[in-house]
Amino acid sequence: MDYAVQASVWGRFRVQARRYIAATRRIWWLLPLTISVGTCVAAWIVSQMPPAYLSTGRMIYAGQYQLANEGAIYNEQIANYFGTQIQLLSGGQVREDALTRVAALHPDLKPEDPTYKVSQIPQASMLILSVTAKDPVFAQAFLDACMDSYLDEKKKMREDQSGSAIVGLKQEMESLDAVIDKNETEMLEFQKVNNIGFIEQEGNSAAKYLDQLNQQLSELQSNSNLLGMLDLDQNLDRQQSQAPATPANAADAANKSDQALTSFGPIADYQRARQQIALYKAQLADMSRRLKPKHPDVIALNLQIERQEDLIATLRVQSQEALKTHQEDMQLQIQNLKNEIKVQEAKALDLSGRLAEFNRLKTKADRAKQEYDNLLANFHSVDVGKNVSQDPLTIYERASLAVSVKPGWGKIFLAGIGGGLILGMIVLFIIDQTDDRISSLMELQAQFPEHLLGQIPQEKFATGESLLRSDDDRQALLESFRTLRSSLIFLPIEGKRPKTIVVTSALPDEGKTTVASNLAVTLAFSGARTLIVDADLRRGQVSRVFGATECNGFSNILLQKMPWREAVYMTSTENLFILPCGPAVQHTSEHLLGKVTDQFLLDVYDHFDYVIFDSPPVIIIDDTLCLAPKIDATIFVLRFNQSSVRSSRRALELLSHRQVNVIGIVCNGVTISETEYNYNYNYRQYGNRYAEVKPTPS
Repeated sequence: MDYAVQASVWGRFRVQARRYIAATRRIWWLLPLTISVGTCVAAWIVSQMPPAYLSTGRMIYAGQYQLANEGAIYNEQIANYFGTQIQLLSGGQVREDALTRVAALHPDLKPEDPTYKVSQIPQASMLILSVTAKDPVFAQAFLDACMDSYLDEKKKMREDQSGSAIVGLKQEMESLDAVIDKNETEMLEFQKVNNIGFIEQEGNSAAKYLDQLNQQLSELQSNSNLLGMLDLDQNLDRQQSQAPATPANAADAANKSDQALTSFGPIADYQRARQQIALYKAQLADMSRRLKPKHPDVIALNLQIERQEDLIATLRVQSQEALKTHQEDMQLQIQNLKNEIKVQEAKALDLSGRLAEFNRLKTKADRAKQEYDNLLANFHSVDVGKNVSQDPLTIYERASLAVSVKPGWGKIFLAGIGGGLILGMIVLFIIDQTDDRISSLMELQAQFPEHLLGQIPQEKFATGESLLRSDDDRQALLESFRTLRSSLIFLPIEGKRPKTIVVTSALPDEGKTTVASNLAVTLAFSGARTLIVDADLRRGQVSRVFGATECNGFSNILLQKMPWREAVYMTSTENLFILPCGPAVQHTSEHLLGKVTDQFLLDVYDHFDYVIFDSPPVIIIDDTLCLAPKIDATIFVLRFNQSSVRSSRRALELLSHRQVNVIGIVCNGVTISETEYNYNYNYRQYGNRYAEVKPTPS
């Protein structure tokens, strides 16, 4: 739904709401009348009701109860619990059992179909039970029977549930017995094949041994990597920096082979040769400080150093070969350790798997035994508690003595008041629908597509004066006629502006004379020579409005008894002239259709700027329909809350059939406080402010 459609729907709703509110204000006494009638009818219905007696009782919620063994607690959500118990208490089974119980205990009582209600007290763990019956003794007996039947029913349900629970628990326990036997058999078979104590001990030993092998492998891999990265001299320096201790663990054992390598063989000889040449060089340095280079001792020492260097070169090659062989031996040891670790890991994994399987079988058997113990405890609890009265809802007050009541009288009175109110609203709606009087601008726009020329507000005249004055303080009224004047002057038409204007309405008392008179006054205020003609030759009121006493007028002109200039009078308002209706004549329609009227219109057309005709209502007589087609324009007047839509629409259709130029509608009797009217400021306050501005004396 687009915005335009929504606005249209909302507009129609507002129109109907305003009409309904207006009808309610107009005949407000109708609603109290219909409500009173509904109340009287409800009182009569209550008075005709047969006597009844009410008995009440109460049941209280004890909270929770404890079963035997294991501290089992029964506890239900209180909101759900009370809803469930109310349904059980109100159920047909409890009612039937109560009727049977009353018939057995009180055979002298006449059977009835009582009214039985159960409700919860707000913010309290308590239920109220009430029974209404024709016999007070029956009401009390039936209520007691209902409470007893409920407790018996709950006990029976508890016993049935306990029996079912016991059977189910026995079946579960029997099933668990078979499972426990099966688990124990599996554990025995497993222990026959596997010695659990030996498996645990051997598993621990295997874990320790595997840890030692991993440490040895790590140390050998580290030494092998260092041998590959360092040269001969660096390896010898590294070996010399290590303490020659006796190996105490796997890590020290890895260093033993390195120490043996440097203790004998070419590497040991190479190391000793390095030490010897270092000694020779130290001696040479000492001799060089004391002896000359040509000294025999110095020359002999240099020869020894040369021979030692040749020996070191030979031993270095041999030492590198020995170091390479040693590294290859270490790689073989690493590979052997890896193979041994794989074997030990497989052995440890097998031991761990067998131990895990045993633990699984043991856990499975223990869990089955635990479930069996729990079921056994529950079995004893249910067996012991099924015969114990442990219902949390118990009787707090037995049925009271029945008292005389009028059941449902409150609802009946409310229904009577509501029915009377609804009836009054329906009557108001019917009246509103049959009343087609226009009450708002939105309704006018919905019913009449004609152009709206002006809106004349409703004014209360203290002195009965209806004409405007130049110093008038009725600002809203004055501004509304100024707006009407502007609408006439600036009509959106092509060609000449209308100079002769008929002001009419559908029925009498819609304010056309007042509108025509004040429109003429307003036009005269603007400096236009204006003539107002009272064309209502039967009930002319223009003379009364302007206070004219002359008896001659428009009828004398139509009868050709006098020229029109002699019948026109000057009013107290400058530029405003009046032509009264004159004496009464017969056959006014024929005179208005005659050539005398046409000649009169031609004569006054050039002497005045505007000629306003106050004509009779359209539907009452035919005068307006005879005169209006000869006039330039016609203004149709509607009065809010008085003008009928059907009558006004019919009048406009008659004017249209006579080819009358209806230039628009004027709304009369508009309330200024209505928000939907296009008065965007407070006229009276504006006028008061304007009046306070006085000219400064010169």
